[in-house]
Amino acid sequence: MQKTDLHHPSTQSRRVPRVAPRGFVLLEIVLAMALFSIVAVGMTRALDQIAQTSKAARMEAMVLRVLESVVAEVSHQPEFKKTSINFPKTADGVDASARIEKIELRTKDKVVLDHLFIVRADAWLADGRDQMFKRSMETYVYSPNSEW
Repeated sequence: MQKTDLHHPSTQSRRVPRVAPRGFVLLEIVLAMALFSIVAVGMTRALDQIAQTSKAARMEAMVLRVLESVVAEVSHQPEFKKTSINFPKTADGVDASARIEKIELRTKDKVVLDHLFIVRADAWLADGRDQMFKRSMETYVYSPNSEW
């Protein structure tokens, strides 16, 4: 039986102290900051796109409300005449116009349908340089009281 010497260097477990590499901490911080900045830029662009889309939807809704109002006002006149009507600019900055024209429609049997008119309306939001969000609408109106 052999006796082992506990104090002999070959039998002792060598403990190597763990030293944290100091350069890796700085690298981790730089990488984390780069990752957060990339995410922040992406979120900023996404929020900007959402804001632009929301603004465009609001502007188009304003134009459509004015357009529907113009069509309703013009098509409910008691008597029609061939004319063009320009409406004043709304508080929201929407311009509108409408045209009334007499149309001639025929049935399958070639019978002319009298007293039919077409109302064409346009509404747009101008930004100073050109018309943006221009929308048009038309409807047919039967007006027996109108003589053309």
